[in-house]
Amino acid sequence: MVEDTDHQQTNIQSNGDVNNDVGWTDDEFEVFLKQELFNDPLAKEYPELFDIAPKLICKWRQRYRGNKSLWKRLFDKDKVTKEFIEAVPFIDAIQKLVTNSELKNGKKYTIIDLACGRGYLSMILSELLPPDKVEKIVLVDKQWAMHNMTPTSQHISWTHIYGSLKSCEDQSIPSYYETWPISLNTSCTNLKKSREIKSLEKRLFSNGPVILVAVHLCGTLSLKAVELFNNNPKTKFLLLKPCWKVRVCVVL
Repeated sequence: MVEDTDHQQTNIQSNGDVNNDVGWTDDEFEVFLKQELFNDPLAKEYPELFDIAPKLICKWRQRYRGNKSLWKRLFDKDKVTKEFIEAVPFIDAIQKLVTNSELKNGKKYTIIDLACGRGYLSMILSELLPPDKVEKIVLVDKQWAMHNMTPTSQHISWTHIYGSLKSCEDQSIPSYYETWPISLNTSCTNLKKSREIKSLEKRLFSNGPVILVAVHLCGTLSLKAVELFNNNPKTKFLLLKPCWKVRVCVVL
């Protein structure tokens, strides 16, 4: 087994740029990511998550195989590993909460990811969590296109979430929406606008239970996340990491 790992290391090093991983096997891709991740000190605190993360990210690679331009746009090794490492305490807390919960009357969690960017955290959670306990994950960001619009250069492209399910210029792209173990849904919402927040609350917070995730919220956006938690009693878990690198977990 050690000899196989050494061989994989040699192949990966000879291929050069990890962001141009053409020709790599999935095993080689996983080995390289694991080597990168386990260089971080947090790997000692969350060894199981650091061990499984490369497998989860490799599932993205398999999903987008054949769409090189999408994969190149989506996967930046430094960005993806940074996002995972910064969010791993949240991932651990959510996994424990969801796995250990005994939900009644067929209830499932809704996870709401505020100011999510491209949604790397939500993508990991979709691959990791049990679908029988999570109904959906909603990616909230003001830069998503509205659902009846084709994304433009000013939007975050949702192609990696929906593929051809939503309007897009390239109709040859397959539908990715059905491939996510837990469905991912985008919501174009400006958290600084009260009317849009009220609409979000009406649509997503009425049924519950809700897990609210807020990573890298700048300035008053962190206060908006706390207000959402306080104003919606069906929100059972808030995970907040403001830009000034303070982590807060609140549980009801």
